[in-house]
Parts: sequence; structure tokens; C-alpha cells
Amino acid sequence: MATIRTTEPYGSFRVTYDVITEESAEQGDFAECGWLDCSGCPVDDYFESDWDLRDLLARFAGYYVGGDGAVIPGSLSVSPESDFWLSSFWRGLAGDDAITATAYVHRPDWITDASWLRVCRALGWRNRY
Repeated sequence: MATIRTTEPYGSFRVTYDVITEESAEQGDFAECGWLDCSGCPVDDYFESDWDLRDLLARFAGYYVGGDGAVIPGSLSVSPESDFWLSSFWRGLAGDDAITATAYVHRPDWITDASWLRVCRALGWRNRY
């Protein structure tokens, strides 16, 4: 029997974020970026960004979800588009001077293609080819 090596605990998803302000957009950079924990707070360590499927669906259902352009995306971008101030989660993450905030759900290495596509669809992503 082969041993499967993974770097992710089974059932865990990782989420990153970035925030863009007018000043950072002029410089072509992010004002802030990093890892998010399942309560939506920025954390310094990759291992603190541990989400399960329930967390993802509870936090990101109903927002704009885009893929990275691949048939099976390696990550999903989640954005409230222009109305992030209407949600305390996005408003708290972005701050007062933000133009936009985006969260990224990364595909873990333990998940199969079929299961990942089900997660993507549950979050609202649609393959448009």
C-alpha cells in the first residue's frame, strides 16, 4: 500500500486575503495581505489559517467567486465586489480607506479533482467555457 504524503491536514482549507487602497493602487501593490483564520482575522502563521468546509460556506456563500483561469482552479477569489462595507466581515478586513478586499480559498493537496470542483460549485464558482 502506498503512503500518501500531504502538507495539509485532511479537511483543512487555507485562505489568504489582500486589501487595495488608492495609495497602494498607485504604487501597484497591496496595502495589506496575508493569511486569514476561520473567524476572518488576519494571522501571521500559515498554520493558523485553518478552515473547514462549513466555515467556507458560512463566510463566503453569496459573494462573487472567480477561478484562476484553469479548468480545475488551484484557488478561488472571493469578493463582495464594490459593496464590501455592507458586511462587517469585509469592512473589518478592509478598513475605511480600502477600494477593495479579496479573499482566496486555496485548493488543498489532499482533495480530489471531483471533490474540489464540488467545493468550488458550493461556493458559487461556475466553469464558463
